[in-house]
Amino acid sequence: MSNSIIKKIKELKKSNLGINIFSGFLFKGLSIILNFLSVPLTLKYLGSEYYGLWILIISITNWIYTFDIGIGSGLKNKIAEGIAKKDSSKIKENISVGYIGVSGIAILFYICSFFTLKIFDVSKLLNINFLSNLELNKIIMINILFVCLNFVFSLCNNIFYGTQKAYLVSINSSLSQLLNIFFIVVLIKIEKTSIVTFSIFYGISILLSHLILTMIYFYGNKEISISLNGVSIKKVKNLLHLGGKIFIVQICGLIIFSTDNFIISKFLGMDSVAEYNLVNKFFGIPILLLSLILAPIWPAITKAYHEKNKVWIENLLKKMKKLFIFMIGITLILVIVGKKFIFMWTLEKINPNFGLILTCGIAILLTGYSSIYSTPLFAIKTDFKLVFLSIFQAILNIVLSYVFIKYFKLGSTGVILATCFCMATNIFLLPKWLNQRLEKLK
Repeated sequence: MSNSIIKKIKELKKSNLGINIFSGFLFKGLSIILNFLSVPLTLKYLGSEYYGLWILIISITNWIYTFDIGIGSGLKNKIAEGIAKKDSSKIKENISVGYIGVSGIAILFYICSFFTLKIFDVSKLLNINFLSNLELNKIIMINILFVCLNFVFSLCNNIFYGTQKAYLVSINSSLSQLLNIFFIVVLIKIEKTSIVTFSIFYGISILLSHLILTMIYFYGNKEISISLNGVSIKKVKNLLHLGGKIFIVQICGLIIFSTDNFIISKFLGMDSVAEYNLVNKFFGIPILLLSLILAPIWPAITKAYHEKNKVWIENLLKKMKKLFIFMIGITLILVIVGKKFIFMWTLEKINPNFGLILTCGIAILLTGYSSIYSTPLFAIKTDFKLVFLSIFQAILNIVLSYVFIKYFKLGSTGVILATCFCMATNIFLLPKWLNQRLEKLK
């Protein structure tokens, strides 16, 4: 028995993918625990109404993370390709190009955000009556500043994925969560509630984590450190060309999942935003577990595809399908215990209805099943079929969410139900498209 365990450990050490998945589970498990601990602490400090506002602001400002126009995803694929071809100079060049590209986008986004907030009355747009438009703009701009900074430095995560060191992403997440909890505890001790102060410390906790991990990584990998030599606009365009279609799909996915908070705020109020978000966060556990495996698999599939290793990809898919069955079991347990757990978890401030919990469980399963096929498709090549499907789903989600809330009076449950209808199309199309792609690989 002991010999068998030792043998398994030795096999794991030899497998880069195995190390990433094992380490990912370890550190992401810690991150999940810290994330769950941060929710009651945040609710205690901000209260449910300000917590709902905070979630809404974060869901809006975090849009910038997909506005790299595909540079991050393109960089991840380019690094994996460089590793397959053993071309370290090309990896170094692409990393430098990536940082310059996202820095330019971050500066442009911040300037545009500043002038946009001067034009619109955001408090009226978001149906917020407990803060003036001036106060709300101040909070939003603080968040946008930190999001722009973290947008640039979060590129380290794509580098970690591309160089098949995905476990560093999990460490990064855990460290930022740990810092965030530390700052919340300090703020609670001070006792004066301030969403502005909370925003500043939240941004600092993520920024510090990115900086620490980035410095450690480049110190240990000096051969691919950032250099401005050889960087040109043309090379930035090449990276954009690779990731451009992925960017469109990301934007559409963002519309499907992130506009829900805006729709709920507009029609149902801040308390409903808090309820919806906390139920979603609770059901994020199976998706987080699945992402721990899928994230390091992306560059591994890219590498296998360029090596024309079709058998390896097909065997991997078989294992992922078995894993999905396990995911169904976890989701069923969460549906059963969800209502009572969330009520206790939020210190009896949030008591969600069972319909919201059930539809959220279904949505998570549909998302998980889609990810099993979409990840290899993105890793191999993003074609326009995926882009058109994503655009269709994004539009359908907004229309159905409005109809279910306005005419069927389903509340926040209707918003998740709309997401379920959108994601259901993936069940039939994504497996078919992946099979077609693999058939061309000889």
